[in-house]
Amino acid sequence: MEKPKLAICLDDLRQEPKAAMQQARTLGFGAIDISAVSGPISPSELSSTGRRHLLKHLGDLGLRLASLRGPSSGRGYHDPFEGERRLDSMRRIIGFARDLNVPVVSTTFGPIARDPSVGDRERLRECLTQMADDADRLGIIVCIESAGIASPVLNRILTEINCPYLKACCDSGAMIMQGEDPHHVAEALPGRIGLVRARDAVAGAAGTVGYEVALGEGQLNPAVFLATLIEAGFSGDIILTRTTSRNPVAEFSQARAEFVKYLS
Repeated sequence: MEKPKLAICLDDLRQEPKAAMQQARTLGFGAIDISAVSGPISPSELSSTGRRHLLKHLGDLGLRLASLRGPSSGRGYHDPFEGERRLDSMRRIIGFARDLNVPVVSTTFGPIARDPSVGDRERLRECLTQMADDADRLGIIVCIESAGIASPVLNRILTEINCPYLKACCDSGAMIMQGEDPHHVAEALPGRIGLVRARDAVAGAAGTVGYEVALGEGQLNPAVFLATLIEAGFSGDIILTRTTSRNPVAEFSQARAEFVKYLS
């Protein structure tokens, strides 16, 4: 069985896109993930010609676009005021992914209660149904990130929609911060993991949310985490992520070396 592949969240390098792409290659990565909500690599700003140039530039660097990230901050899809705007943005990014031959797009639901209300669940279901229809029609996998939602709730919602193009994105750091154990994610999201965001974190205490840390300083065990994913049959992309680092280049280099040990 094919093993998972490593990619880097380009936005976390906090550099201009072309410089970040070069840095990713220098660090030894062969694939990247980037937000397509706004900025130079987004549906509204990248023309057809620009899209061809982007793919050529990535090819010249020996990089591939592993995934695009849709809306991941602000009010969620269930919000009665912002939900439609968020959905419209996501649907444009799904089409953008098709144009760029990117197989996976991810997004977060936005912060919702551990037990969503009937109204919130209905709005989420409506949004997911539209995303699932687009994903099915265009052949793009849409992954809902585990940040901001309990894994059992996410699994239940995905089960209700029951679309093969709609999957979960396991965010190990978010799970730890929320008080969940990513080392058992295959049990929490059985057969539904389509993408992974790997980062370390420390769980909160007494009902408080935890915080992200450099790999090795928190509660993530890379060897156990990878073994769990592989045993579950996951062979997709693992996006190494680090959102709060003061020295992301050094930390990404160390994180990649750690994960490579268990993937070689």
